[in-house]
Amino acid sequence: MSGRLINWRIERWNYARYFVAPFLGAYGSEHPNVEGSQQAIRFWEDTVGVWENGAGEIAGVVNIEHPVTSHPDFGEVFFQRHPQYEFLLEEMLDYAEENLANKEKNRIVAFAYDYDGAFQELLRRRGYQKDAERPGYGSEFFIKERPEQTLPTGYAIRSMADENDVERRRKIFGLGFNHPDPKEWPTAFAYEELQRAPDYRRELDLYVVNPDGEYVACCIAWYDDLNRMGILEPVATHPDFRRRGFGRAVVMEGVRRVAALGAETVQVGSGQPFYEAIGFQKKFMGYCWTKELSE
Repeated sequence: MSGRLINWRIERWNYARYFVAPFLGAYGSEHPNVEGSQQAIRFWEDTVGVWENGAGEIAGVVNIEHPVTSHPDFGEVFFQRHPQYEFLLEEMLDYAEENLANKEKNRIVAFAYDYDGAFQELLRRRGYQKDAERPGYGSEFFIKERPEQTLPTGYAIRSMADENDVERRRKIFGLGFNHPDPKEWPTAFAYEELQRAPDYRRELDLYVVNPDGEYVACCIAWYDDLNRMGILEPVATHPDFRRRGFGRAVVMEGVRRVAALGAETVQVGSGQPFYEAIGFQKKFMGYCWTKELSE
């Protein structure tokens, strides 16, 4: 990847198929509901539209991120394309409106970066309205040196390569995103599926552990060796341990580890003040465009 971001980075492809789908497929269940997870995975895979050129190379992709029709973001569609094949966008939009719209709400939502003029013009022409009140941001950290940090006595940063405790890992994920109900945490199956993702590395799946053995913050770092870039997805801190430096510590450990692999920058799909405070700079901005479909 060079220049401005248009397509998904590697972490989002890994995360959508290997975590979001199995997670949402079992969300809220009284039991592990592996069948629900597998159904969501199949649904996600079956709805991906792929365009190839004459040489069999991928020229464009249309996909969703939330393959459960009850999810509030179902009907949000993403458009990936090679820069030489922008002429495919109209056909890709046709496919999305026919196959990926939220039929219950009778609408479709497309995401476009603010500098993606060709796609924005197409969306305007096709009757989409820009939601200017809800921008989406991406931020970037330029690695100048490998950061080090200290933690209070008894706390330590570990990875799933040190101890692959899926139960505690899924717990901190749930609590870190403000879900105290275990039915709303990722199931063990969902987390184990994530660990099967092609670009997942256990040594980059990090957590802060307290003296009692509980995880209090977590972060997964991904490394894109082609672009010498690290990406963070997701980052979370237990509500009882926020504003104490644990989120920063686990993020900076992720930066340190991808820097050791050769990363020159680290990106995160967020513009939260937390990231700005620790040295990230907002770089990408985009908006959702919504179209109400005819009956």
